Amino acid sequence: MNAVPFHPPTDYYCKELAPLDEEICSLLAKRKELSNQNPGFPDPDLISHWSQAFVLKEDWLRIVFAHLHSEKHIHVPVEPIDFLKFIPVLRSVTVDKLSHTVTYIKQYSNASIVHIETEMITSEPFVHLGHAMFELSIAPEYLCTLNRGSGSDKTIQHSFVVTPSLPDDISEVEFHLSVKPLPEPEFQRVLLKEITVTI
Repeated sequence: MNAVPFHPPTDYYCKELAPLDEEICSLLAKRKELSNQNPGFPDPDLISHWSQAFVLKEDWLRIVFAHLHSEKHIHVPVEPIDFLKFIPVLRSVTVDKLSHTVTYIKQYSNASIVHIETEMITSEPFVHLGHAMFELSIAPEYLCTLNRGSGSDKTIQHSFVVTPSLPDDISEVEFHLSVKPLPEPEFQRVLLKEITVTI
């Protein structure tokens, strides 16, 4: 797993914006301190008010505030080295018509990669899983970083890099999966809501 290099969306930058951008960064730091690093999410009425007051798109503001949650999950990625073995797991839990399964673990000398699959259990048409942040936690001594994710409307697979490596015997290990939906257009029918499950 190599870190994906960041490429700015454009080469253009108006240098006159630098003082304003610095002020934005200062306000973000103050917000982080004031919230005790628990950013929360503004009431929809507040977002609607700010949208009208500052002539900004409501959906865009929702996305901006949703992304304030992601800073704590950004870490220097660990590159797993020296593959050792596969550990089959096949542990599942079903909550709110979603089945979450830890399928297997890939063991490396310096890390583990945990693979989790989420499947929607419904025959209702035109409903999909939607966009969400999937987060894995195990125990305080383990750092879990999203590696990659993919899927279709009713199935999503995620893998997480866990450091340090998990033990080969994972019978006592609990996997805590959090699902936090991101804002979507109101016309879309999504099944996801915020949950945390233990697998």
